[in-house]
Amino acid sequence: MRRFTNDYNPDGKEKRSEARQAAGNRCLRCGHPYECGSHGKGEWSHCDNGCTHAGELRITKANGEQSLINASHMVKFMLSPSYRAGRYIIRIEAHWRILTVHHMDGDKSNDAWWNTLALCQRCHLEIQGKLDPETPFFLPHSEWIKPYIAGFYAKKYEGRNITRQEAEERMTELLAYELKCP
Repeated sequence: MRRFTNDYNPDGKEKRSEARQAAGNRCLRCGHPYECGSHGKGEWSHCDNGCTHAGELRITKANGEQSLINASHMVKFMLSPSYRAGRYIIRIEAHWRILTVHHMDGDKSNDAWWNTLALCQRCHLEIQGKLDPETPFFLPHSEWIKPYIAGFYAKKYEGRNITRQEAEERMTELLAYELKCP
């Protein structure tokens, strides 16, 4: 398993915020929207009753008992007569999720645009450890990640950082580097 290296840059918070904004405050992989919270990372935004991004909700019952339920169970519970009568629940706390930034090359100090992918926690956890740009892909790429891989290859094989626009313009040429890898 690939290890992550270095510490975050002191000015990296601003760069990671730029990565989230460049993604339109949406997860690049699944497109789930996030509203910018006071902490700046984006809070969970409800999309539908079956939303799997909601995480868990902590409920406190009138008798003081606490339990965790997921959002889809909460929607069903809110429709129940006992909830509407206000007899059981006195407090609901959402365990919101943030829009995270994944450092593709594993170097947390590298805040180049191509290395900072705005991902929801679910997608981040799903690709963490599976996405290793040092290993040639040899497979068709998902559209959302192509510019980032192209930017990574420009840095790796040409020794320079390029803009996202240049990565998109030279994508076919840059992605061909993986076919030349030993």
